Amino acid sequence: MRRTDRPHQHRTPATPHASAFCRPALAVLAALALSAPAPAHPSSREFIPVGDPLESELRLLDLISSGGLGQEIWLAHLHTRPLQLSELRGPGAYRSGHDPARDLSLLRIERFLARDLPPALDSLSPAAVPGVTPRLFESRPDPTSHLQFSAGLVARAEAGEPRTRIISGSGTHFRAAAQREGILAYTDLLVAKVDSVPSYTDPLVANSDILFTTEETYLAWATASGGFSIQAGRSRHQWGPGEEAGLLVSRTSVPLSGITVRAGFRSLRLDFESLSATLAGAEGRQLAGHRIEWQPLDPLRVGLSETAVYHSPGWDPLYAIGIIPYSLVQRLQTQDEPNEVAALRNNVTAGVDAAWRLADGSRVYGELLVDDLHVKTATVPNKWGFLLGWEGVAMVGQSRLSWGGEFVRLSRYVYTSAYDCPLAAQAMPIGYPTGPDSRRVRVRGAWDWSADWQITASVSQTDRGEGALDRPYVPGTHYGRPMSFEGVVERSRDAEAGVRWWPASGIDLAVSGGWREARDCGHVAGASCGGLFGALQVRLSR
Repeated sequence: MRRTDRPHQHRTPATPHASAFCRPALAVLAALALSAPAPAHPSSREFIPVGDPLESELRLLDLISSGGLGQEIWLAHLHTRPLQLSELRGPGAYRSGHDPARDLSLLRIERFLARDLPPALDSLSPAAVPGVTPRLFESRPDPTSHLQFSAGLVARAEAGEPRTRIISGSGTHFRAAAQREGILAYTDLLVAKVDSVPSYTDPLVANSDILFTTEETYLAWATASGGFSIQAGRSRHQWGPGEEAGLLVSRTSVPLSGITVRAGFRSLRLDFESLSATLAGAEGRQLAGHRIEWQPLDPLRVGLSETAVYHSPGWDPLYAIGIIPYSLVQRLQTQDEPNEVAALRNNVTAGVDAAWRLADGSRVYGELLVDDLHVKTATVPNKWGFLLGWEGVAMVGQSRLSWGGEFVRLSRYVYTSAYDCPLAAQAMPIGYPTGPDSRRVRVRGAWDWSADWQITASVSQTDRGEGALDRPYVPGTHYGRPMSFEGVVERSRDAEAGVRWWPASGIDLAVSGGWREARDCGHVAGASCGGLFGALQVRLSR
């Protein structure tokens, strides 16, 4: 089920002036289009944008049965995203099955793949799959070349208290991709309504909140099978099994500018990913992260992740290679420069997660985040958090029901740093969007009575103390109980139900309504806000 509510709305990041961005992008596209030919590889190197509705169908397909992704479509890093299109192909993939719940997801995935991949299998020919819409322009001059342009609209509008509004991020997309052999240049340009534009960049139109930006632009190289890839540019990531968000690296973060290297070892069912990104270039604040995801048994997926925020004019080689623990990197640097200990301080955060399919159609999962954990002394607070979840799917007659629930708790000082190394970008958490000093529980459900129609519902409650990213623990001060809320607690509740129509690969519409309220709103005792609302969500692409 696609999530239609977000625990926190994020700002779209600032980007260079349009002309400064377009000229080098077009030059890269032209260079790739004129490069020399090579042996044919029939699969695309594009990455599926993190948060795309296709991810929900892959998640359900893996949940339904061991055969869902076991032999036909094996995804060792289902919980390390983005995924690559070529990884969704395998021997005998997408052949007809005998499980109606599984076949519904397969049909939706086929519509997506038949639109963007050359038909390596007859079953994926666009003519053989109902509901496939073409791209605006597409050219394949030879098996190694692919040039594609498309446009689309993504928007969510809400009517209710205190006013009718267009949700930040709504706008028109212009997408271009050029592939030659294993090299791909991709950009998704966005003209969108963005909240508080004047506070951090110039709007496209004076005295408005319309911005020209990009959330996904990159140059990538990958093998034909997707077993190894390098991506450089700007995009989103998510680590961990959380359906709504991740604790360490989450799709709800602003897009990150950096380089991602991923290596997959199919025989071991193991994937490794390394991420280097710049969080604040002017301040010299950098992010390094690495993750291992392993599937030792068909129903079990486990992951181990670590990130470090540090100060440097550019990416430090020991952090960027991503193959040694980051706490060891700091020790090596202080050995080299013992008089610069303060400048070399980093903020290391670690996470471990696991997902276990108890039976076909039922799974439990969890994630543990450790920012700081001091078992030998009480002079500094422990900073940690956890996520617990359960999800299921079953057929009722000829229709499919899916459901799930998550509980998240983050301690008061998690993600913060007294050394100006918070795990944040543009003043927002890179991890779970509620930030420190918070607790959230959410229950969701969906009823699919066909591949085109879906009814969705969700209920959630979020409690937030006054702890925040800009309120770290200062060494030597009193900190109280980190797992108790600080100050006046804002308690918000919301419920939403809707109908979604997804008849084709380029058409996705949803209408919903609900109710939300907050007590002690804005951490002001006795204040309340909220009320009824209605929403229209549109995703169109051609």
